[in-house]
Amino acid sequence: MKKITSVILALIMIIGCISLVGCSKKDTGDYNLVLITDGGAINDGAENESAWNGVKSYGDENFMSYRYYQPSLDENGKLTVDTIRKYIELAVNDKARFVILPGEAFAVGAYELAREFEDVNFILVDAYPHAENDNVMRFQSNVMCVSFNALQAGFLAGYCSVADGYTKLGYLGSANADKSANYGAGFAQGAAVAADIKKTPVILDYANYDAQNLDYDYSFTVKATYKKVSDEKEKTYKVNVVNGLGSGVYTDGQNVTITANPAPEGKAFDHWETKSDTDGVRDRKVNISSKSKETMNLLVGDCDCTITAVWKDAETRTITIHGPDYIDPESGGGGAYYDYYVPANSEYYIEAPEAPEGYVFDKWISTQENAIENPEEKDTYVKAELDVELTPVYKKSENPTFYVDVENGTGSGSYSAGETVKIVSDVPKDGYMFDKWVSVDNKGIKTGVSMENEYDYATEFVMVDRVASIAETMYDSGAQVIFGGGCPVSDSIFTATNSFDYQVWAYGSGVDESSKGNCVASVVNDYGAGIKLALSAYQPGGIVSAGCENGCIYVTGKSLEESTTDKKGNVVENKEYNDEYAMIYNALADGKLSPINMLPGGDISEIVSSACLTINYWVTE
Repeated sequence: MKKITSVILALIMIIGCISLVGCSKKDTGDYNLVLITDGGAINDGAENESAWNGVKSYGDENFMSYRYYQPSLDENGKLTVDTIRKYIELAVNDKARFVILPGEAFAVGAYELAREFEDVNFILVDAYPHAENDNVMRFQSNVMCVSFNALQAGFLAGYCSVADGYTKLGYLGSANADKSANYGAGFAQGAAVAADIKKTPVILDYANYDAQNLDYDYSFTVKATYKKVSDEKEKTYKVNVVNGLGSGVYTDGQNVTITANPAPEGKAFDHWETKSDTDGVRDRKVNISSKSKETMNLLVGDCDCTITAVWKDAETRTITIHGPDYIDPESGGGGAYYDYYVPANSEYYIEAPEAPEGYVFDKWISTQENAIENPEEKDTYVKAELDVELTPVYKKSENPTFYVDVENGTGSGSYSAGETVKIVSDVPKDGYMFDKWVSVDNKGIKTGVSMENEYDYATEFVMVDRVASIAETMYDSGAQVIFGGGCPVSDSIFTATNSFDYQVWAYGSGVDESSKGNCVASVVNDYGAGIKLALSAYQPGGIVSAGCENGCIYVTGKSLEESTTDKKGNVVENKEYNDEYAMIYNALADGKLSPINMLPGGDISEIVSSACLTINYWVTE
C-alpha cells in the first residue's frame, strides 16, 4: 500500500512539474502568438473578438502560448503607426513567433513597420499593406495577408435576400473601392440567380454613392405647422413675449423656452417682468425658471401671461457680423451685415450666417486681434472690449451640401453632413397654436430627419449624412432590405431607419450585426477561421483566400448541417439548416458557381444577366 501511495505521489509530482514548466513559460513572458487589437476590446462582439477566438483556438489545439494587447487610440480615435510600433516591440519582447493584426487599421503600419521587424512573422487580416494615402498593395516578405472573398460574401447576401422572400432590394456602396465594388457585384449576381431559380420578378436599386454620375439630391423642406386652438383637447394658455422669442398658445404643463432679443444700442438685458393676463390670477403665478437669465424656461399653467424683457442703460460695444455676400468696401463692395450691441467687456455668443449653397464655414476674420475665442468654430464667443467687425469666410465644400428650406420659420440654408441646423417657427396668427415640425424631401416624401423635439417651436437637428439619406430614399421608394457590404460607411444603412414609424431592414456584413434592431441577417467574415487558416499554412509574403471553400464566410441564422447535438448529447434536427443555402454555399465552395469579378468603377450591367432581376441604376444619363 505504501509503495502504491509512493508511486501515486511520484506521478503527482511529475505531473505537477510538467504543469509548472508550462506555467513558467507563460510567467516569463514568452508567447508564441500575440494579437494586437485595433483599439477595441477582445469581447467587442466584432472583429477583435472573432480574431481572439481564432488565436486561442489555434493555440490550444497546437500547444502554443498566446496573449493579446489592446492599444490606445489618439485624440481622433485613430491607431497611429507609432502606437503600433510600441506594441510590436512588446510582442518581440514576448518572443512572439507570430503577430496578428486584424483589419484595415493596421494596413499602413504593416507596410511601414514590417521591414523594421524583419524577424517577426506578421498576419494581416482582411487588409493589404499599403502606404499612407495610397491604396496600392505593397507586399512585404514577412507579412501574410488573409483576404476574404468579397464576391462570395456579396453573392450569399444577395441570394439569401431573395430566397427569404424580399423582392425589392437596395445596394449602397463605393464605386472606387475594390472591396465594395465586388461586394456589390456579388450581391447583384446572387440576387439574379435566386430570382431566376424562383422565377420571381425582383428589383434592385443599385447606387454607388461616390460615382460622378450619381443621380441624387437630398435637399428638403422643413415646415412649421399650426392647428386651431379650438381643436386642442388639453387646456391652453396664451403667452405673449415682449422683446423676445416664445410667444404662442401652449398646453397646460408645457415647458417653453423663452429668449430675449438682442438689446438696442446703449442698453443691456436686465431682467424679465411677468404679468398675469387672466382675471383673478396673481402675477406670481407666472412660473419662470429665472428672472435674470436671457434664456429661461416657462412652465405653462394657471393663466395667460405677458413676459417682458426689460433693458437697462449700459456702456455697449458694437459687434458687426457681415453676411456671406460681404465684399470688402475697398474693393467697391457691400453686402448684408448685422449689428449687435452688447455690454462692454462682456463675452457674446455668435453664430455664423448660413453658408451659400455648395459652401461650408471655414473661419472668422476679425478687426480686433484675439477677440474671437475660436476663429475656426462656426459658433463661438467674442470678447466685446472694443467695437469689432467679424467676417465669416466660406469655402467650397469637399462633401456634398444640401439645401434646407424652412417654411414658416428661420434656419434655411445650405448644410453638409454633421452640421447642426437650428430652426425657430414664426409666431402663430390669432386663434392658432404651433403643432409640430414636418419634413419632406424634394419629391414630397417624408424624410428621415430626427429632430431634438419636433413638437418644440425652437429645436434643432443634425444634418443627415449623404449615405444615410440615400438609404432612407431607397426605403421610401419601397426597398425592403438594403445591403452595404464593403462600404466604409455601411452603418448609415442602419442609422437611416431611426426615425421611421414602420419597420425596414438592412443586411449586415463583415460581422454579426443582429444586435441592430433592423438587421435581417449578416454575412460574416470569420476572422478567427481566417487566422487559423493562415497560421496552419503560413507563407511569408503570401495571401490566403478566405471564403466558402474553407468555411471562413457564412450567413447568420443558416446552417449547412442537417442535424446537431443537444445539451444531453442527443442528435436532433438542426432548425437552422436550409437546403437552398447549403446548395448555393457548396456550389461556391466547390467552384461550380463562380461570381464574376468587377473592378472599381466597372459597369454592373456587363456582368449581370437575368430574366427576372431588374437593376435600377441611380445614375444620370
